[in-house]
Amino acid sequence: MLFVQNVNGDQTAFKADNVQITDTLGQYPTLSFTFVETPENEVAAQMMIPFTIIEVPENKQRYRIVTNNPVSLGKVKQYSVTAIHIAKDLHNKYVDERLENTQSLKSCLDLLVKDTQVKYILHDNFDNYAFSEGFGGGYADDLLMQNLASDFGFEFYFDNYTIHIQKKLGTKESFLFIDNANVSKISYNEDYSTITTYIKGQAKPIVKETPDETSGGSSSGGSWGWPFPDVGEGTFMGGQLFGVNAGGEFRPNGFHDGLDFGSVDHPGSEVHAVHGGKVIIKSYMGGLGNYVVVHSDDGYNIVYQEAFSSMSNIRVNVGDVVKTGDIIGYRNTDHLHIGITKVDFNTAVGKSFTNDGTWLNPQEIIRNGIANNNSENNVEQPTETVEEDKPTEYEIHSEYVSPLVEKAHWPKVEAEPITDDNITDENTLINKLKASIHDYPDIEYTLDYANFKYNSVKFNNDIKVGNYGWLRDRFGIDVEVRINSYTWYPQNKQADTVTFGNKRFDPVEWQVRNQKAFERNKKLGETLKNQISKVQKGIVLPSIQKELEGKLKEYIDDKLNNNTPTTPDIPKPQHIGKIIDVSEWQGVIDWNKVIADDVTLSIIRVQHGSAHQDLKYMENLQQCISAGGKYAVYAYFAATSTSDAQQEARDFYNRTQKVVAGKQQPIFYAIDVESIEMSGDVTQMRAGVEAYMSQLNTLGVPDNKIVLYIANHLYDKFNLNVARPGAI
Repeated sequence: MLFVQNVNGDQTAFKADNVQITDTLGQYPTLSFTFVETPENEVAAQMMIPFTIIEVPENKQRYRIVTNNPVSLGKVKQYSVTAIHIAKDLHNKYVDERLENTQSLKSCLDLLVKDTQVKYILHDNFDNYAFSEGFGGGYADDLLMQNLASDFGFEFYFDNYTIHIQKKLGTKESFLFIDNANVSKISYNEDYSTITTYIKGQAKPIVKETPDETSGGSSSGGSWGWPFPDVGEGTFMGGQLFGVNAGGEFRPNGFHDGLDFGSVDHPGSEVHAVHGGKVIIKSYMGGLGNYVVVHSDDGYNIVYQEAFSSMSNIRVNVGDVVKTGDIIGYRNTDHLHIGITKVDFNTAVGKSFTNDGTWLNPQEIIRNGIANNNSENNVEQPTETVEEDKPTEYEIHSEYVSPLVEKAHWPKVEAEPITDDNITDENTLINKLKASIHDYPDIEYTLDYANFKYNSVKFNNDIKVGNYGWLRDRFGIDVEVRINSYTWYPQNKQADTVTFGNKRFDPVEWQVRNQKAFERNKKLGETLKNQISKVQKGIVLPSIQKELEGKLKEYIDDKLNNNTPTTPDIPKPQHIGKIIDVSEWQGVIDWNKVIADDVTLSIIRVQHGSAHQDLKYMENLQQCISAGGKYAVYAYFAATSTSDAQQEARDFYNRTQKVVAGKQQPIFYAIDVESIEMSGDVTQMRAGVEAYMSQLNTLGVPDNKIVLYIANHLYDKFNLNVARPGAI
C-alpha cells in the first residue's frame, strides 16, 4: 500500500506491486513501483500527473513522480512509475545571487534554502571556505551536491525536506563477513581503468595588470558543431532519429526526444560541445545515467546523456563556460544522446515521450546552425587587432608520486593536473594532490540482503548507507568497506541488494596479493609435477579415481529421466513439446494458435545489446502470458567493456520487468553469446559475460535462472565459465 497526493492536496491510498527503493550515498533516493488500474486503484491512476507525491509508509519518506508509463493489458492498464525523493524540490530554485570571498557553510546553505520548504541541520563544525569566483549562479541542489559538499568536505542524507549534514555518515564496525565462511555469495567488480599514480599541480596565480580593452564576443552560444567532429553529421538509423520514426516504435508514443550518436556510426570517445554556454547541471538520473546540461545565451538547454558510465567521464563542472567544440566528456558506452529544449530542463524531462514541441530536433538545429556559421564566415569582416590571450602563470608548482610505484612496482600513470587559485602554500597543494590521485582500483562488492541476514553469525549487522564494516576477500585480505547503495523492497519478499565500495588499499596489501599469488602458483606447479610423474609411472591415484567415478555416476544419474527408470532398459517417457525462438522477425503472432500447436516454451528476444530494443518484445510477452504460455527471455550480448556488459544486463532486466512485473516471471534469462564482442578482444569475453551475470544477480536473478547460448565454433575461444549458469 502506498499513499498518493496530487498538487491540489487530494489524497488516496492504493495497492502497488514491486515497490523498490534505492538509497545511494550522495544522491537522491529513488522509488519505483507498478500497479494495475483496478477499480480500487482508479483514483490513484487519475492522480498520476506531474508533481504528484507518493509516500511510502515503511520509511515515511515522500517522493515526487518523474516518469509514468501506462501499458494497456486488455481492458485495464498497468502503470510503471518512477519517482525521486521530495528533497529534489530544491532543484526548483535557481540561485542568481552570489556570495563573494570567504564564507561559512551556514551562509551558503542559507542562500540555497531561502524561500523554499527545505531546512538543514549541521551535525558538525566546518571551517570557512574562500571562493575565488564567488558562490552561486546555479540550481540550488547542484550547488549543494557538486560544490559545497566537496569544498567544505561533508556528506548528507535527506529526511523529507530536511538535509542532515555531517563530515562523515555512518558508523564503524557495523558488519563482518568472510568469503567462503559465513558468506558464500559475494560478487566482485574490480575496475582498474581509473588508476593513476602520478599527479602535478599549480596554485596561487601571479596577478598581472591587464589593459582595459578586451576583444568582443561571448563564449556562450554562438556557432554550432557536431559532437564527433571527425565524423560530422554522419548517418543514423530510424530508431536513433528525433521524433516518430520507423525503428522507434518501442518507445512510449513512439517518440524520441533527442538524437542518438552510436559508437559504430559515430566512432570516437571525445564528446564535443555542439553549442556554447554555461554548465548548469551535472548529475545522475535513472534512464539518463550520468548527464550534463549546458544553457546557452540564446535560450537553449542542451543535455548530453547516456554516454558516460561514470561521473568521472564528464570533464566539465557546474559553472564552467564552454565553447562550441570544447570537450564535454568521454563516451564509454554504445551511444551519446543529445536533447535540445528551450523549456526548463526538469520540466522537459517530464515530457520525454510527449511530442508537443517541448523537445526540439537536434539534427535540424545543428545542421542549420552550421549553415549559418558558414554564411557568416563568408561575409568580409573588418580587421581587428586582438591581443593574444596568454595563459595564467602560477607561483607554486608541485607533484606527487604514489608509494605504489616503488613498493608494488606499478607504472607511472599520470592524472589530470590540478590548478587551484585558492591555495596559497605548497603543503596545502601537496595534500590536495594526495587526495586527488586515484592509486587504487574501484572495487564493488555486492551481496543480497537475504544472505546478509541469514549469514549474520554472532554479529549484529547494521545495514545503512554510509556504514562501514569488514569483508575478508578471496585473497585472504581484510578489506574495510562501506555501504554505497542499498536497494530494498519494503512490501514484498524479494531479496534486497547491498553494494559496498572499497576504501583505499595500503601498499602492503598489494604486496600480500602478489606474494599469495606466487605461493599458490608455486604450490600448484609442484602438485602438477608430482601428478604427472605418477601418471608417467602408471600409477592411478585412488583418491582421484574415486572422485572421478563419483562425479561420472552423478552426471549419468542426472541425465537419466527422473534418475529412476521404470525398467533397467526403458526410461520413463517424457513429453517435451516444441520450443521456439521469437523476435521481431516473426512479425504479428497469433499466440493462441502457437500455444495450441504443442509449443511448451517460447524464448522471446528482448534486445540486441542496449542499443536495439526488440520491436515486438512487449507485445510478444504480454500476449504469450495472456494465452497461458510458458516463456523465457533472451538478449544478444553486444558489450564492448565490462561496464557496458553491466548496463546491458540492467537494460535486459528492466525492459523485461517493465512488461512482466507482478505477473508470471520468465523461466530463465538467456544471454545469446555468438559473436566476438568486447571491442574485438576475445580474451575479454569471459570477463564481459561474468560481469553481465553478476549484474543480473544483483537485480535478483540467480545463476540457476541464467542460461548461456554459445556459438559452437567460438566455444573454446570464449573460455566462458560454463560451471556458473543454470544451463548452456
